[in-house]
Amino acid sequence: MLGLPQNSGGVRNQGIDLFRGVLILLVILGHFAELTTPHTFLTWMGFGFRMPLFIGMTGYLFNLEHARSMTLPALTERYYRRLVLPWLIACLIYIVLSEPLTWAMPLRIVLRPPFHLWFVPVMLAFILASWACSLRPGQMLAIAAPVSIAAMYVFGVGHEIEQYRPWIPDRRYFIYPIYFMFGLWIARRPLYPEKLPFAIVLALIGCVWWALLFDRPSPAAEVAAELLLCLPLIRMLPLVRLIPPSLPLIAGVGRDSLFFYLWHPLVLGLWASAGLAGAPMLAVSLLSLGLAWAMIVRMPLLRPIVGICPPARTRRTEDAAIQGEIVTAGTT
Repeated sequence: MLGLPQNSGGVRNQGIDLFRGVLILLVILGHFAELTTPHTFLTWMGFGFRMPLFIGMTGYLFNLEHARSMTLPALTERYYRRLVLPWLIACLIYIVLSEPLTWAMPLRIVLRPPFHLWFVPVMLAFILASWACSLRPGQMLAIAAPVSIAAMYVFGVGHEIEQYRPWIPDRRYFIYPIYFMFGLWIARRPLYPEKLPFAIVLALIGCVWWALLFDRPSPAAEVAAELLLCLPLIRMLPLVRLIPPSLPLIAGVGRDSLFFYLWHPLVLGLWASAGLAGAPMLAVSLLSLGLAWAMIVRMPLLRPIVGICPPARTRRTEDAAIQGEIVTAGTT
């Protein structure tokens, strides 16, 4: 057995940052593909694992015990500064650019966030639910699993996605708790290296099954294939901590994943509206995001507004217990 701790003192785990950076880049590539050539096989494959894996990673890195030691005002303050404020600013900008403001907008951005911005309120809902109840992770998983699977069959996960009436919250509030709670549970379990081959085989079977469903819509099969693909991948998340430090640029993208999550669709859209298309649009968008990131990281007043972490020398003085909690990404 190999047990791995959730946190490593005040030192960030570079393997987690690197893995998260790769996922963020896959999200950007996925949105680029949706803008240029939607409904392709590669888009379908990314759709099957990207967000479940991000949700699972959020649960895996969430320090439940530390959160439960805090009062609600203290917990709210922590997430407001680190997560909610930049998300609110991004919501306002996206909405102003796309639709008129209405009195119901504050409620709508929580229940049905625009564009890719659903991830933050959905993630916070799972975090607050975990904090508010006194159940152990295994007990919460036992509740979340049947609820999520039932919701997947009702709302769909692949070709035939239903949202139903406008007053019903975003479907991901209902279909993703299983992944968050599974990640939370896995973080408190030993790795059992001898069982990893079984997880790999199950994930490969789920991947092949999901691939075969690309041109054969089947709501029930899509639910089963996604679960078979994603749950073993989440089970292997402890291995991410063992990735040796490398590729500091991609690890930096992972460290500031909130910034890239919030703003990459806006950058893609702006360059598309300027007449760029295809690979040049993707290259210029990535370059623009990278340059903006490099400049804003030196601006202490602007950093928290757009979702960029303080430099490492400043961040070492902050509470290390939540160093990996916030995992953000775009939508599928």
